[in-house]
Amino acid sequence: MNPRTSLPAILLALLGVLFIAFAIFYATTKTGLLASDVTIHYKHAILAAVLGILCFVGANFARRRNS
Repeated sequence: MNPRTSLPAILLALLGVLFIAFAIFYATTKTGLLASDVTIHYKHAILAAVLGILCFVGANFARRRNS
């Protein structure tokens, strides 16, 4: 298997893990990171979770299929 063919899928999966980690962080921590006030940011958490899921879906489409 050529490593270049699976590179986009791997990058999208890693990005998905990062977004899910941000979603957990925003849902469980009172923070002002990338926001205006220090509180739990549920909207940010939901957005990060949706982006993480979309990255996993994209990684599934980007991976090489064996026929």
